[in-house]
Amino acid sequence: MSEQFWKGKRVLVTGHTGFKGSWLTMILHAFGAQVFGFSDQVKDGWLFDIAKLQTICDHMIGDINDTEQFAARIAEANPDVVFHLAAQPLVSEGYKFPLQTLETNILGTAKLLDNFKNWPRHIALVIISSDKCYLPRPGAQPFVETDPLGGYDPYSSSKAGCELVVETYNASFFAATSHIGLASARAGNVVGGGDYAENRIIPDIITAAFANEHVTLRAPNAVRPWQHVMEALSGYLLLAEKLYAEPKHYSGAWNFGPREQDMCAVGELVKMCYQKLGQVYQPNITQADFKETDILRLNSDKAINQLGWHPRWTLDETLSNVLKWYRDIANAHEPLKVTRSQIDSYFEIKDGLVE
Repeated sequence: MSEQFWKGKRVLVTGHTGFKGSWLTMILHAFGAQVFGFSDQVKDGWLFDIAKLQTICDHMIGDINDTEQFAARIAEANPDVVFHLAAQPLVSEGYKFPLQTLETNILGTAKLLDNFKNWPRHIALVIISSDKCYLPRPGAQPFVETDPLGGYDPYSSSKAGCELVVETYNASFFAATSHIGLASARAGNVVGGGDYAENRIIPDIITAAFANEHVTLRAPNAVRPWQHVMEALSGYLLLAEKLYAEPKHYSGAWNFGPREQDMCAVGELVKMCYQKLGQVYQPNITQADFKETDILRLNSDKAINQLGWHPRWTLDETLSNVLKWYRDIANAHEPLKVTRSQIDSYFEIKDGLVE
């Protein structure tokens, strides 16, 4: 990654107030970019709120489904790079609000891309997708970018639909240009400090363990590609750099997942966390009230071989850093400083410079 590339770049981040968007905003700020955020809300007690990230970006609340408002924000930001994270991000919420999930994740992406059909200058558009976009299949073979898309629940199908929108706009409008790059980034299950969403494994562990209680699990044997949020974000950033420089070569779909040995069952991950916290692992098992894929694995060979990206932290290192973040916050350390310290460590930033 290049600090020189990001310094002074105008970057639009949709969904900048969410968990992943907050980390991305801080990383971009550390790299000297001008961040323009557009998100539907700031939730009290979430990372964006407690770290006061409105002080380090051009912050705006709005709705990506409001076509005129969204277009005006894009024009105001006049971006060099766009990271589209605004989405309904949870499988469980997709069952509760299927129409909203489909509208936001599919039409919201189309509304974003429609603003760039006649964009006059160089730009990199990175659409943040999910490993859930792949059509579920039996077995444990990791998914590659050319595998069929699909989904049997509203969230997964919305992500598959989002990918089809990206393919459509690439083929219909952007492929003939030499200055617009459009890519989708499919990451695994990201974890990290500052995640406070419901029905997410790390917040559930923290809430239970810090209260000396046993965590409740609905699918302890489900296998997921766990990775620290910065692993995925480092991939998005590197992809954006390459996409900006060579739009035709790097447009398309990219997987960003952990090493094979770091893909493990939910129960195994929770046990590792409880051991690190010095507590006994005795989970309460409950029946899930919605269906999820049993095994999800990602093959990231394309990103490793063509982008030069690779995971930096093992799962053990990831969980140690995650738990340290929550411990530090519980001990009244400032969230912005705690998070920035981990960013500096991961990206090897010293005295404001990337080494």
